[in-house]
Amino acid sequence: MRIVLDTTILVRANESSQGLARQLLLDIVAGRHALLLSSEILYELARVLRYPRMQALHGLPESRIYDYIGFLREVSELVTLNPLLSIPIRDVNDIVVVQTALIGEADVICTKDDDFYDPGITRFLTRVGISVMDDITLMQRMRY
Repeated sequence: MRIVLDTTILVRANESSQGLARQLLLDIVAGRHALLLSSEILYELARVLRYPRMQALHGLPESRIYDYIGFLREVSELVTLNPLLSIPIRDVNDIVVVQTALIGEADVICTKDDDFYDPGITRFLTRVGISVMDDITLMQRMRY
């Protein structure tokens, strides 16, 4: 499978985490799956990990954020986005995730973001062969 993990999943998958999202990330990169990311997703991830509430939760110093982003660059296929590609999604911040999936020919977008479960974007993604699922569902699918 070709998989895009959105920023919320990647935040929860950081190296100080021991949860499901971390295991999912490790399973993707260790298995026969491809992790698709873009520089825009990595930039957003680094920004979010620096938020005060994320620092309080994860406590990642700048060096570990840098190392985590570097790790993701090494283990993923980086997709170059097209700013002219129009995406029918409510939150403009989600456009980079959908573009990464479209251009990278993803099979799955893994997210817990409710905007991706809206009927309009779901129909659009289904027409191009991309499924949207949360981390629990994706983990179950990968194990079977």
